[in-house]
Amino acid sequence: MKPLLLTLALCAALPCLAQTQVRRAQVYRCGPDGRDLRDSPCPGGNAASNTVDYDQPSSADSKAARDRHMADAKQAAALASARRASEAEARHMRSQAVGLQTLPPPAQPASGPQVGLLKPPRTATPHKPAAAASSGR
Repeated sequence: MKPLLLTLALCAALPCLAQTQVRRAQVYRCGPDGRDLRDSPCPGGNAASNTVDYDQPSSADSKAARDRHMADAKQAAALASARRASEAEARHMRSQAVGLQTLPPPAQPASGPQVGLLKPPRTATPHKPAAAASSGR
C-alpha cells in the first residue's frame, strides 16, 4: 500500500516540478505611438522602458516535446507505409477483378474471304499542252 501511495504522491507532484521558468526581458518602446519594440534604447533617446515576462520551458519540457515529436513522426511514417501497402493491394485486386469482366478476344474465322487478283489503281497521266494555234504572231 505504501508504494502505491508514494507513486500517487509523486505523480501529483510531478507537474509542479515540470513548470516553466518565468523570465524577464528589457523592452524599449520607440516611435510616435510606442509600437516599435526594441531590445536596445531608441536612437532618438525618447524611450519608455518596460519589462516583459515570458516563459522559458525547462530542459525536461524541451526533451519531452522532442520525444513526442519523434514518436509522432515514427507513427506517421508507419501509417503512411501501411496506407501505401493497402492502396497497392487494392489496385492489384481491382486489376484482377477487371480482368475477369473483360470480353474474351474474338475467335478467328474458319476461312477468310477469297481475295482475287488485285489490279493496281490507275494513276492520272499529265496532259500535253495544246499546240498554240497562233504561234507566228
